[in-house]
Amino acid sequence: MRVLAFIYEGMTLLDMVGPIQAWSFMPGMEVQFVGKKVGPVKTDCGLSIMATHDLSSAWSDPDVLFIGGAGKPTLGMIGDKAVTAFLRDRGSRAKWVTSVCTGSLILGAAGLLEGYRAATYWSAGDHLAQFGATRSDDRVCIDRNRMTGGGITSGIDFGIAVAAHWAGDQTGKLIELMMEYAPQPPFGTGRPELADAGTLALARQLVEAEFSESPKP
Repeated sequence: MRVLAFIYEGMTLLDMVGPIQAWSFMPGMEVQFVGKKVGPVKTDCGLSIMATHDLSSAWSDPDVLFIGGAGKPTLGMIGDKAVTAFLRDRGSRAKWVTSVCTGSLILGAAGLLEGYRAATYWSAGDHLAQFGATRSDDRVCIDRNRMTGGGITSGIDFGIAVAAHWAGDQTGKLIELMMEYAPQPPFGTGRPELADAGTLALARQLVEAEFSESPKP
């Protein structure tokens, strides 16, 4: 299984690490980390991921096209014609087109989600419609060969669920155990419907400040 993972400046680190960590337990898994240029790409938390390939040297026909999300940097990728053209091209030949968080908005801008159900970060779901996609509030959404996850930590659920989809439930169970994935959230406020009114209002303010302009293709 060859995974082309597209990375970009300011992306959310866990969006990428969660799925890739899960998939790393699968025998024969290969990953290309592809950026606009080869070299370190700084993520939102200051850590960098090394882009091993650029747009011209990446696999032309990967088994999996994968992209994570971000806050405002997502808007930059949506408006980057070279990036959306690259994703459209690779996505047209990939067996699986996948994303976590607002990465689905970038796939949408590349024309890869029209007519599909898709998940994204909880506050960004309404933007999917402008790309011809139907919003899903599932933590992991699988619609034919489009696989999308919700926000940030959803990437771990996504990675395990997708591995099970590819290789069977036993593989998914084994990966879940190997990762000791047994979450116990300290506060239980990780979704809008679970959060108290004050916490939700503050979160909405922070999100609106980050996405000060609407995603546009």
